[in-house]
Amino acid sequence: MKPHTPFPITTLQIPNPFFEGRNCVYVIHSDPLTVIDTGVATEKARTELRNSLKAENIAVEDIGRIVLTHKHIDHVGNAWWLQKESGAEIMIHEIESGAISDVDPEGRRWRTLVTERFESWNVPKETTTETRNVKWDIRPARPTAITGGQQINLGGTALEVIHTPGHTMGSICLRLDRVMFAGDHILPDVSPNIGGGDLIHQGLLNEFLTSLRRCRQLSSDIDLVLPGHGAAFEDLQARCQTLYDHHQQRLDDVMSILRRQGPLNVYTVATELFGDIANIHVVLGCAEAQAHLEHLVLEGRATCNGDVYMVA
Repeated sequence: MKPHTPFPITTLQIPNPFFEGRNCVYVIHSDPLTVIDTGVATEKARTELRNSLKAENIAVEDIGRIVLTHKHIDHVGNAWWLQKESGAEIMIHEIESGAISDVDPEGRRWRTLVTERFESWNVPKETTTETRNVKWDIRPARPTAITGGQQINLGGTALEVIHTPGHTMGSICLRLDRVMFAGDHILPDVSPNIGGGDLIHQGLLNEFLTSLRRCRQLSSDIDLVLPGHGAAFEDLQARCQTLYDHHQQRLDDVMSILRRQGPLNVYTVATELFGDIANIHVVLGCAEAQAHLEHLVLEGRATCNGDVYMVA
């Protein structure tokens, strides 16, 4: 379906070394020329981004604004370079502006967080992750902080910022007329990881479910959803409901595990949910399990004693 918007929208597919598949970078042919997300912080992705823009007769120097849906490296990675080449303004939710101004190319802070979480999750000490030697090609840039409800002027119309915490605490969706740019909040084929995408914060599943309800309420006004990965899709209400049901089922699955085997630590629950997990999936699996365990405690269905969870 061709989006019905005041301006043409071009979709660029940028390579991504992660399992989610290619990143969708969107160009809104507005005034100023606006880019939604930028691809991962590698030379390969940057080269393909430049070539993809050129194939659409767009010069990097023509870009006037960059809007980022959330802080992850495959979405913010090339924002610094685009700003350096074009002088474009970089917009990101105020909670995550440090992802632009205070970068961590060698991932030291992330590894420190993972080490702390591994201890609290009771992950076996010999367990490692596959990303320990990654060095991203990213440099500090100048962000403009934005908030939910803000209207970004595109010259004659506006891009509405919808704060949708969950995948990360500063995740946003963007609405242009009857089109929604969904970032990783709502993907067409998979549920975004809840917990592993933002190891700093807690309560992410509750935030995600609340954000899903907010988007579902908007669904009658949205004809097309443009996600951060995968193909565009039309039925926002149905997709929101599917994701909501998925997490309700996972909550029930965790409760069943606790009833059969509890009390349990997070790592054991994660392996019961996902089987053998290794490398980065230890982080993602444990964080997802913890997010659901936290939510069960919030609902009063489970309790936590130190690092151990049990049926209430």
